[in-house]
Amino acid sequence: MSAIIFLVLRILLAVVLYGFLGLAFYTLWRDMQQQGQLFAARQPTPLVITSLADSLALTWRFSKSEIILGREPACDLQLDDQTVSLRHARLSYRQNQWWLEDMASTNGTYLNGEVVTAPVVITQGDELRLGQVGLKISIG
Repeated sequence: MSAIIFLVLRILLAVVLYGFLGLAFYTLWRDMQQQGQLFAARQPTPLVITSLADSLALTWRFSKSEIILGREPACDLQLDDQTVSLRHARLSYRQNQWWLEDMASTNGTYLNGEVVTAPVVITQGDELRLGQVGLKISIG
């Protein structure tokens, strides 16, 4: 009689253990699905860049997370001016903010009249100067 009781208890313990493992794996799978959806929904805020040139006011709109500015044809925003380096500056979307970074340019990158020496956060209405080219930033 006691052998049957031990067998039933072992079977119940195995069922409870496998049930617990199944619930743990289901919870992990569900959390991974939710995190994937949150990550996919996290898109950069659109960035609008307007030229400050008097003769020709151009506007560019970007919705990707990294924008390279420079004279090189492969740049996302190609600026045809000899004072702009081939790969002059980078705008990147990190930590829910847009960041400006100089890429070792020859004539410097300026944010609101100040030299950019380290990555810096940009905000609505900021003015950039790459060499002699002026640009205005609009976010959103």
